[in-house]
Amino acid sequence: MGKLNQEFLKNVPGPINLHVQLAHVHGKKLHVLADTPAWATKFRFMTAHLIPTLNKNIQYFQYVTEISVATRPLSSKKEKSKIIRHHSISLEAKNCLENVAEGLENRDLKLSLLRLANRHKKR
Repeated sequence: MGKLNQEFLKNVPGPINLHVQLAHVHGKKLHVLADTPAWATKFRFMTAHLIPTLNKNIQYFQYVTEISVATRPLSSKKEKSKIIRHHSISLEAKNCLENVAEGLENRDLKLSLLRLANRHKKR
């Protein structure tokens, strides 16, 4: 599968080819793993153009008609904490968000802005 993955990646444009990997082939369907949901989405947008290229350039893929993309599972607590981490905002940003929220009639937008304002952490 390593050599097949290398051939696959040669046909995937950069920089996406640095963030996806061939997982396995099942019938006419390729299964691909992406590093993150963002890279998976970018790859999905290119699959319609990629299938004919793979059909033409790699004999093993000549009958492929579909590509599925999944996200690689997070492997450590450290990686998970990077994604979930919330950033603090400045006091000025907090005050600005609260002032804008006061003048809004749209309840949902007002609550969203106030939630953002609550990200201010006193140091």
